[in-house]
Amino acid sequence: MSAGGSADGAAAGAVSSTMLLALGIVGGLLGIYLSGFLGDVVGPVVAGLGAVCAIVWGSDAIRRVASYGLGTGVPSIGYMSLSVGVISALAGLSLAGILKMAILGPVASFVVAVVIGAIIAIVATKIVGMKIPIMLQCTVEIAGAATLSILGFAVAIAGTYDMTAILQNVVATGFIAVLFIMCTMAIQHPFNACLGPNEDQVRTLKCAASTAFLSMTLTGLMSLTTGGIGWFVVFIVGLIGWIVSFRAFVLASCNDAASTKWAGLWPKVEQ
Repeated sequence: MSAGGSADGAAAGAVSSTMLLALGIVGGLLGIYLSGFLGDVVGPVVAGLGAVCAIVWGSDAIRRVASYGLGTGVPSIGYMSLSVGVISALAGLSLAGILKMAILGPVASFVVAVVIGAIIAIVATKIVGMKIPIMLQCTVEIAGAATLSILGFAVAIAGTYDMTAILQNVVATGFIAVLFIMCTMAIQHPFNACLGPNEDQVRTLKCAASTAFLSMTLTGLMSLTTGGIGWFVVFIVGLIGWIVSFRAFVLASCNDAASTKWAGLWPKVEQ
């Protein structure tokens, strides 16, 4: 079986890539938009959960495209796509601000990401000559997931998707750089950690859920700067989600392993 064949969700795992795409787009956008109607406590939590959905979707897209090689391109496509995510999120919100239609911001950001992602994939396949059949689809998906994850956590911090608030609470504070690195690691780490001949889609997605909720936990701490108790709720929900998903990932890893053995802690002194 080819590496590309094993990457398909229907062939190697139990979750359809189409279902994950719907989860990422609908869940991400819905979480961002609903946050504006649910107040200062519940709103940031919903926005953070939308970002979690986007990260899980993006991790599966990384898994599908990176399985065509040895996994060495995971960091490259991850950082590239999150760069697109930051640019697209700010560009879309800025465009909505210029048009005096803030409600268009999240959708505009997603559309910009799709367009930039498609251009990058076309250059990679037609000019650079990368022979990956699903490069276009997956690059677009990862760019879209990157944008929604960045935007979801930014809204959780700022409390709104209004560009002025995002600039003041996320960009000016430097948190945008933290979100860039954090979301990159959350999306690219799961397949990088699980790749190999015994890689399994469901186990990788459990790892993705754990990195997503851990990112949400850190976002809660960053939300401290905006005041209120919303940050604490985001932190607690993210922490609970991380404990549950990471435990599920560890159990899945132990169940799939031929054997497990406790190796002990690292030595207190250098050997």
